[in-house]
Amino acid sequence: FVSNWLEPATKIFESNWFKLLEHNDYHFIHYHSRQVIVLPVVEENSVVLPKVRRKILGHSLWELPAGGALPNESSQEAALRELREETGIDIRETNRLRTEHSLVVSPNRLPMFPHIFSLQITEQEYEDRIPHDDEVESLGRFSVNELKTMILNGEIITSITISILSRFLLCQGQ
Repeated sequence: FVSNWLEPATKIFESNWFKLLEHNDYHFIHYHSRQVIVLPVVEENSVVLPKVRRKILGHSLWELPAGGALPNESSQEAALRELREETGIDIRETNRLRTEHSLVVSPNRLPMFPHIFSLQITEQEYEDRIPHDDEVESLGRFSVNELKTMILNGEIITSITISILSRFLLCQGQ
């Protein structure tokens, strides 16, 4: 099901990260690598979000740690690497990741099914973080109520982040 839409598509453009494809006058992006997203939860009551510089938008956005898997890297390894790069939280045990149900990203233009993981982090692991990479402007830790307010006030605007956080909030009974 997931790959059937790729077969009749024509490549329009290709970069190191993705291909722009066309089929029946629909254009869509197909990433070369598996995409991963991590929901880092500290002590079951707050979430860590990096504020990532997005040059094309002209400002930074609150997002979940995410990115593409490297060649020969499992989705779990990629998730922990992205977490480390974007938050400085250095967790190496892939068995701590909990696989979450995927979400389709924009089915009419970008039918991507990212690998989504949640990870419970201790207060000490959060405090012991190392420096994050340069594309991250700042790092925030937000309570359930702060997350709801940020979503409602338009401070968090990426649809995949809103979807994953909303599912988390629903599971928290909030």
